[in-house]
Amino acid sequence: MSKLILPDFKYIEGLVLKSKPNSLRYGRRLYSFECQRKGYWLKIQLQQGHPSYLKGFQRELAFYQQCLGSEGLSKITLPPEIVSKAFLSEIGLEVEQEQSLAQVLLLPEATPFFAVSPQSRSVQMIQHHLLRVLDVLDVLNEAGWLHADLKQEHFAEYDGQLKLIDFEQVQPIGQSAQTEMNATPRYMAPELFHGEAKTVSTDIYALGIIFYEWLSGQRLKAENYTDWAYLHCQRLNIELPEKFLVFQPLLSKMLAKHKAYRFDNFYAIKRALVTEIA
Repeated sequence: MSKLILPDFKYIEGLVLKSKPNSLRYGRRLYSFECQRKGYWLKIQLQQGHPSYLKGFQRELAFYQQCLGSEGLSKITLPPEIVSKAFLSEIGLEVEQEQSLAQVLLLPEATPFFAVSPQSRSVQMIQHHLLRVLDVLDVLNEAGWLHADLKQEHFAEYDGQLKLIDFEQVQPIGQSAQTEMNATPRYMAPELFHGEAKTVSTDIYALGIIFYEWLSGQRLKAENYTDWAYLHCQRLNIELPEKFLVFQPLLSKMLAKHKAYRFDNFYAIKRALVTEIA
């Protein structure tokens, strides 16, 4: 994996704290800034923060470190730079340094991949858009990893390529031990509500929700965790606009309530998308 080529950070502009209130309480610090007309994100986790946030941050750092030298993964991840706490002083950022981690994650800014409206695109353009997503996930799986936290905002365009971001829940494929459930109910497969471990199948289900919400232009709604469980386990019924009905059989198989009826892997979805949609 290539590392981020650092510019001269002596002069930066627009340093803004972007952490949500809950994240701040749990020790997460997320900043955006510009330098030499390029955008960057700075991710910090305080040592005294919430254990799950700390574990997720350490997991993401470890994943990026393991990716160094991986030609395949470098194509689907942003070039990272793991910098020391001294870097914070260099850019004029005052954080509880004595309590923060010894390492800080710096990433370049990228464009949200699903920000574009599908309504302005042809079926063939939509097909290509979805294939690009499936390609990066197929590469990730071939390298032996689950993303395990797929959301629309975790796909981004950078330097003309589609990239995956946010690897705080990443895990090796086949990892049987499920010590905790860190998942967003909006994207949870039915079996996750029953305490099963994350698998390729649960990532496929999450991606099905992403595709469905993007194509339908509607966000699924539920009031609480119980309502989300009821929605995914019993009530979910997808209805696409007429223009995109050609994709409905594909989504139905990605979103099957029983994992035995879903696609087995992302390559199989790619094959179906190419052969079944003219």
